[in-house]
Amino acid sequence: MIRRAALRHAAFALAALIGLAPGLSAAHPEDEILIRLLVGMESGKVTHIGESWTFDPTVSDWLIQTFDKNGDGAFTGDELAPLQDAAKQNSEGSFFYTRFWKGAEQLPDPQIYGFQATVKDGAVTMAFALALPQAENPNDLRIEMYDPENLTGLVPVKSNPVVIRGLADGATCVPNVSVNQPDVHGGPDNIPIALTLACNG
Repeated sequence: MIRRAALRHAAFALAALIGLAPGLSAAHPEDEILIRLLVGMESGKVTHIGESWTFDPTVSDWLIQTFDKNGDGAFTGDELAPLQDAAKQNSEGSFFYTRFWKGAEQLPDPQIYGFQATVKDGAVTMAFALALPQAENPNDLRIEMYDPENLTGLVPVKSNPVVIRGLADGATCVPNVSVNQPDVHGGPDNIPIALTLACNG
């Protein structure tokens, strides 16, 4: 069970994650989603992963036209649940393009919470947290993001793609992001984003 204090902390962290989301001025293919990850820790273990997805202008325009029912250029209230459902349906075959591994064991789907969506300079950014069923040793985890249908490009932002929150004083945790590398679990496709952590303390 997620404690209320942890939920409040994650909500603030997600807001910060949205604030860090990049603009889309740099050229890139229109089917890409720019990804930033947040690792939430407590007592030396990973409790949740925060994600932000920033969409290209074409997809952002479609999202605004489809889900911004009152036309105010923002997603609020009753507009958020259909947007979250659409994101889940579009990532069918995975859980919001995300899977968690502990060694050779794939962990059960996490619990999503804190879903938010913002519009800045015409680009839509979604952010949410995925709570692990139980806190895990960061050194044992591998977090992968992929589209089973290979229709969506998932690309880590170039600057600070991983933010770590909740480290104890004196502890260190170094993220390693592998991009477009073969599936270490024997799948047929490359994995767009795979995050591992090397932590001490």
